[in-house]
Amino acid sequence: MTGRSLKASLKGIEQASKALTRNALGKKALALELGIARSTVHNFFNSTAVDRLNFEEICKRLGLDWKKIVDIPTNEPRTEQLQDTTINNNNFVGREEAIAHLNNLVKEGAKVILIHAEGGIGKTTLATKWFELQGLECLELPVGSTPQNLNSVEDWVRIKLINYFKVNPEQNFITMLEQLKIQLKTKKIGVLIDNLEPALINGEFIEPHHSYYVELLTVLANKNVQSITLITSREQIYEHIVKRIQTFTNYELDGLKQESWQQYFEICKISIDDDALSEMHQAYGGNAEAMFILSPEIVKKAQGNLKVYWQDNREDILRHRTIEKLVQRQFDKLKNDNIQAYKLLCRFGFYPNQGINVPKIWLFCLLWDVPKNRQQRVIDDLCDYSLIKNCDDEYYLHTFIRAASIENFSLLINDLNNEQLPLIKKQVDAILEAEPELQLFLVWVQEKSSSIKCTFNKPSIRAFYLYLALSINHAIYHLCPNSVIAFFEDDFNPEIAFILGLELTEKFDEFNNIYIDLELAYAFGDSPKKTDLKHYALEPELVKLLQSLENKILDYSASMSFLYGGGYENSWQDDWSSEVKNLAGKLRLMLIKYRNIGHDWKFTERQRDLVQQYYNANKLLVYCLNSASDEVRSHIEDTLLLPIAEIEKRPFKN
Repeated sequence: MTGRSLKASLKGIEQASKALTRNALGKKALALELGIARSTVHNFFNSTAVDRLNFEEICKRLGLDWKKIVDIPTNEPRTEQLQDTTINNNNFVGREEAIAHLNNLVKEGAKVILIHAEGGIGKTTLATKWFELQGLECLELPVGSTPQNLNSVEDWVRIKLINYFKVNPEQNFITMLEQLKIQLKTKKIGVLIDNLEPALINGEFIEPHHSYYVELLTVLANKNVQSITLITSREQIYEHIVKRIQTFTNYELDGLKQESWQQYFEICKISIDDDALSEMHQAYGGNAEAMFILSPEIVKKAQGNLKVYWQDNREDILRHRTIEKLVQRQFDKLKNDNIQAYKLLCRFGFYPNQGINVPKIWLFCLLWDVPKNRQQRVIDDLCDYSLIKNCDDEYYLHTFIRAASIENFSLLINDLNNEQLPLIKKQVDAILEAEPELQLFLVWVQEKSSSIKCTFNKPSIRAFYLYLALSINHAIYHLCPNSVIAFFEDDFNPEIAFILGLELTEKFDEFNNIYIDLELAYAFGDSPKKTDLKHYALEPELVKLLQSLENKILDYSASMSFLYGGGYENSWQDDWSSEVKNLAGKLRLMLIKYRNIGHDWKFTERQRDLVQQYYNANKLLVYCLNSASDEVRSHIEDTLLLPIAEIEKRPFKN
């Protein structure tokens, strides 16, 4: 939680929800009245951080003290500001936390620290600044720019013994390392091994340099030496001998924060536009090198106007040759070292929607040419190169990496849409192929969809009813409906159905069964809820039950107004909630009887996870359909969300 945003506690949400009902307001009406986005209100009631002013406005309208609603973590970290003024110079911004982290690692006994991040993040700048702040002389081991021109570790040790330590080196390398260890036990210095990745392939040192690096790092990590070694690398080290050394540790360096970009731009006399700064920072992932490179460009070509520069260049963020080469070198090395990870990176970049986190199942679907037992390893390898980012088991690309991945993808031989989309489709269908109970669920989806007579296409109808069934089951599983906090309608978003052309609007000129089913699902999930279905010829007992539920809204408003403040409201509300849930349970049984919806599929936790993966993977397919050939698109839509037995009846004819 930042200083400019607040989120509600769980207890606060409960109070706000009661106040919402007490004020006879819905979340839509609240957003409209306050003139704020509906998503902001939704986030407020979902314990997601919103702008501080919006948070206070919502609380004020509901008659609540925002200080009693806000969630204040007891262990919220507060970064100590470093007192050393030497850190505050024009070319070094935003690394106070990183410096403090390195300090802590050293205090805990680390002797060798690998600073790991993608190119341009500022690893070398951080390492050299840290040595400067510690007042340490630094011996730098120049690794070399390519695997073909790596410098000799043995020669480096020999030269340092002669020129720096004034020691006559022995001929044997191991003996020389013993000489080096003796010197490091008595002299506190820094050692910088900068840009180690040319000496690595998939985390292991290449021959003939392998043993030299392993032996050197073993000496540098000795617990008795006085030296501190910082290694910068775009790749991890996975040498088991090195990894098992207790004094060797890894530090993941993130991109600079937006505040740091703003600070540096202001130093460069660049006028700040908040929107342009935010978009630009996100596009480059806070990359420090990009910030340094672009600053003089902004000053020169846009007279220091950030908004103007970004408007002119946002569509080609790799236009600067230095940035393009910085990224492409990483792609080239990945291609040489790990072709499967390279292909995955290129395929990932093809997704039409940029700037979104994607579930792991999407990446699995893109690895159709990799055995299942190795797919996770390929994803992990790509993460280790820092070219793909992981957040809560979802993955994303920074925009400038995505731009490079699209350019590299065009160099691959196969065409994703026309030759590979059917392969992805096969991967998606296989998620539920060996699950008999889930195949029966898909049979129901097909049968229910086939019974609907309307102008929408069949795949969009299937997508709607699959999502509707999952939403109702989610409500059942979480002991909903919740008569105080109702999120069913607000959370309902059958994205696949929308992409395929479905519209969830009432059409009075035709008997729209989809609209009826949706309103009835809302009536169950958000009980008690007023429905607008009186002009439809519904079964009498269903109409009567809906009216009983609607009456509960009036009962609540009238009774709570009378009881509030008298000490009886909680007891009465518990009784009222039980009555509502009882009526909602009866409604669900009627939905099964008359509408063939509302079934409790009794999925296990594993099955729920599989179905969610299946839905997410199908979302990937429809995202990629726009540029597919007519034949491929037709086949995928025709077989989308069908049980395996039905798909086998509809083979792809190219």
